Amino acid sequence: MSDELRQRISELQDGALDSAGTARLVDAVTRDPDLRGTWERYHAIGSAIRGESVQRSYRGVADAVRERIAHEPVVFAPRGRNVERSKPKRPIAGIALAAAAAFLAVFVAPSLFDGVGSLPNVPATAPTFAAQPAAVVIPAKRWDLDHPELANKLDLYLVTHQETAPTTGAKGMLPYATFVGYEAGR
Repeated sequence: MSDELRQRISELQDGALDSAGTARLVDAVTRDPDLRGTWERYHAIGSAIRGESVQRSYRGVADAVRERIAHEPVVFAPRGRNVERSKPKRPIAGIALAAAAAFLAVFVAPSLFDGVGSLPNVPATAPTFAAQPAAVVIPAKRWDLDHPELANKLDLYLVTHQETAPTTGAKGMLPYATFVGYEAGR
């Protein structure tokens, strides 16, 4: 072994070797048992310099592991999954997912949002007609008061309230409705 190889092993352990040199040196160390021995000795020397414990049993660990692996029985991997057989399932799964979403949208969602599910089911029957009483006409009065002179004050109060009251922001009917009528005598 040359002094140049020893110097490069030392540079590799110090982290001073470039990446191309590292790749070449690691390949050489894996092929040559003398270089592996030098590698192990340099590591033992470095551990001793740093004050770490150095045990002789650590020497030759890589060779012992390599020897045991060589005598291990070969375990064959199971046969790979047939990819072509599983491909047709993907479109079927997509169709099933779309059908489930459509079912939920058509049958379940309306009962969640409309409250239809809470109403009792009444069987459909033929409509029955009952006699309706004639419409009752009630004469319009602005206010049903014992004192009719208060009607103008109440009208002014209602108009002022409607102009100054804040709106609720709710859509639909207001909490009250304005009463409109016509009095013939006025």
